[in-house]
Amino acid sequence: MKIRFGNMVDNLVGIKEIEVCGRSLDEIFKNLSSSLKKNVNLLIDEKRESVYLVVENDGKFLKNWVIALHNGVNLLDIDRDALQDGELVIFVPVSGG
Repeated sequence: MKIRFGNMVDNLVGIKEIEVCGRSLDEIFKNLSSSLKKNVNLLIDEKRESVYLVVENDGKFLKNWVIALHNGVNLLDIDRDALQDGELVIFVPVSGG
């Protein structure tokens, strides 16, 4: 699974993209955390229909609201325990004005 980070998320995580193995979201982020040597996870709030990226850095937890798309489909709309290989894009939405 290729994971790409954009709009400030790359600064939080420390990279722009990486490839990791895994078929479920938990497995993918466990492998990602292992590769980055820091705890990185997605927190999914079904009630609020929101996804948060949680990064532990130097003992501090940073939690940001993000959009996460798997092969172009919002993670909230798919089975996260049976992900097909492809691309996961995680970014902070930015509104302009």
